[in-house]
Amino acid sequence: MSPGSRGRRLLLASGVLLVIGLTWVLLKDGEPPPAAPVIAVPAHVAELPPAPIVHALLRPLAPDRVPPAATGAALSAALNEERVELSSTARIEGIDADRPWVCAGEQLTLSARTGGEVEPGMVQRWVWPGSETGAELQPGARLPWRAPATAGRYFVRFQLCKDLGGRRVGVLAEQVVGIDVRACGAGEGQADALRIEVSQRGNEDFSFRAVSPKPATTYRWDFGDGSSTVTTEPGATHVYAAQAPGEPDVRSFKVSLSARGAEGEQTATTFVQVRGQPPSDAPPGARLKVERVTGRAASEGWRSEVRVDVPEDGNVAWERVERLTVGWDDQVDVRTSGWREVITVEEDLGRGGFRGYVTVLPSDVRPEVKQVIDFLHGRDATGKDVSLSWSAYKAEPLRPSSSERPPPK
Repeated sequence: MSPGSRGRRLLLASGVLLVIGLTWVLLKDGEPPPAAPVIAVPAHVAELPPAPIVHALLRPLAPDRVPPAATGAALSAALNEERVELSSTARIEGIDADRPWVCAGEQLTLSARTGGEVEPGMVQRWVWPGSETGAELQPGARLPWRAPATAGRYFVRFQLCKDLGGRRVGVLAEQVVGIDVRACGAGEGQADALRIEVSQRGNEDFSFRAVSPKPATTYRWDFGDGSSTVTTEPGATHVYAAQAPGEPDVRSFKVSLSARGAEGEQTATTFVQVRGQPPSDAPPGARLKVERVTGRAASEGWRSEVRVDVPEDGNVAWERVERLTVGWDDQVDVRTSGWREVITVEEDLGRGGFRGYVTVLPSDVRPEVKQVIDFLHGRDATGKDVSLSWSAYKAEPLRPSSSERPPPK
């Protein structure tokens, strides 16, 4: 099994992801638009009329409207899986997008909202027909989907799954949505539109920046948790409430922005996800020691020695590694693989402990890459999540006068 590339086996869910985009409302043909929600305005800016902030809710398609290549059975066959439909209380509450349609070749961000009981071993993933392969696959609750170069209607499926062993994959819940890809003219693409750049400063602490070629004088922010603010500068910060132990591991929030200026109003939406913190009094399930190996040729990549020790009264079964590739624009690409596909184990230390190494290949580090972070996930004997993380690659800050890749630290 090699799930490190899209279009292969079941990939496991991703952690904290940050994405950007625009938003309007996606409607069925001939359907009147819903009433737009209104954000309350603080008293010191009450002279500004409230602006409607809406987002694109992609409506699930009926099975008879899904083309044969995008059915669950066809995608499972393309992934070389044996599809098993399971009953579950886990459910998909909706799929949001940062705009109702996308220009050919540009990016559209999808974000899924789930509910019900989280079953042990349940993972989230997106699958869709591939242009070069029978199917492409991306783990996690959000998907930065790159539109094909040809205009048309395309279909993406979100699934809640369980690995049943071998090639068998259990499907607990799923939804498929249709995406309109248009051949855009001048001024219709994302380069001329408002977008939100996001930086994560802490587990619940985020900073946001509005980016647009059109100047604005007022920025109205809705952070998706009931909090909102108005700024005169194109930036805002927000700290989400800390999560109580036992709450869901990942929470998703939709951040909306309305920017007003002399040239009118623009709106944008982004999605952020916050990973829960472990109980503060819980002893660590495993301890990590990382050492960067120096003196290796750049053509061989960047290698880090990893040692994991598990306490004598513990036992950890490792499951997967999430590799986050972070760009200089703070965009994050996530790849999830079986843990032994990323980590080469040189010595088994018992109870889940080991000594080994990880490597970042030169082909994985493009000029726009700032950092590569690995998250090792597993479960202890009681079924609790255990995770460790390290930086597998970190570049020096970009120099404006040079387009070459910065040297790693």
